[in-house]
Amino acid sequence: MVKSNFSPIPNALVTQTVTNTAAGISAGSIPAGARYAEGYVRTASIVETRDGTTPTTTKGNQWDAGEIIYLRSRAEITGFQAIEQDTGSTETIDWQFFNISPEK
Repeated sequence: MVKSNFSPIPNALVTQTVTNTAAGISAGSIPAGARYAEGYVRTASIVETRDGTTPTTTKGNQWDAGEIIYLRSRAEITGFQAIEQDTGSTETIDWQFFNISPEK
């Protein structure tokens, strides 16, 4: 049986700016074949949800600068939303998209 290769989608590195308004990854930035994503929290703490609900500074999963967020399905990628933890700081997440999940 042929096994699919786990590999990044070419030219699919995206930087998401996170502000005090909850927002997801821009739909136009998500490659059609993306089934898995890794996001490096670059600059400051964020709070996120991935089920389509809106995060707040006190509701959701908190990630700090230097941590990696793993989105393990297309549904998590499209349902992901983030908000800055501390108002007035500048947060970014660098996303790399993959064609399949590494568990497959």
